[in-house]
Amino acid sequence: MEFYEVINKRRSIRQFEDREIPREVLERILDAGLKAPSSNHQRRWELVTLTDKAIIMDLAKFIRPYPCRIGEPKTPQQEMFKIAYPRQRTMIEEAACVILPYFKQQYPLSEDKNGYGLMDYGAAWALVENMLLAATAEGLGSVVHIPVKKEPEQIKDFLKVPDGWSLPALVVLGYAVKDPLLPTQVKATVENKVHWNKW
Repeated sequence: MEFYEVINKRRSIRQFEDREIPREVLERILDAGLKAPSSNHQRRWELVTLTDKAIIMDLAKFIRPYPCRIGEPKTPQQEMFKIAYPRQRTMIEEAACVILPYFKQQYPLSEDKNGYGLMDYGAAWALVENMLLAATAEGLGSVVHIPVKKEPEQIKDFLKVPDGWSLPALVVLGYAVKDPLLPTQVKATVENKVHWNKW
């Protein structure tokens, strides 16, 4: 798939077929993630990659679905809430693979006075985006779940992750079902979002 086609085709998919992803496909996606730029060129990343369905199902128990009280969505954001909130757990349960991209946070965000805390965090998200685009190029659906509240600590304990590692998101992969639920895309174009030389 041509690069700009990949960019345009990438969407957050939350419904997956019951189908395994070949190991060589996953290795290409993981490798693409690890090619991302990193803070101070350290590449302080460790990717916990789950393909065992029993482990994925156990992990999903820590993710709570959010209730959504939106009856008739009036905006793309409300459409997204209506689709995404109830599927936070089921999209993980249906996934063929869940990647947990842990990174070393050298400068804590909570004590950051100079912006340094964003370096490791930003590099982790570059890694995540590379994997999302690679998954699209491989014909897979993908989505992220950002762990909230007790989830990061529960997942860390479950996977026996050492102290000092942070988890920005779960990267959820699988083959999309036919016609998955998708919200209307918000218009973000060069014409309406780009300022040239000044605001």
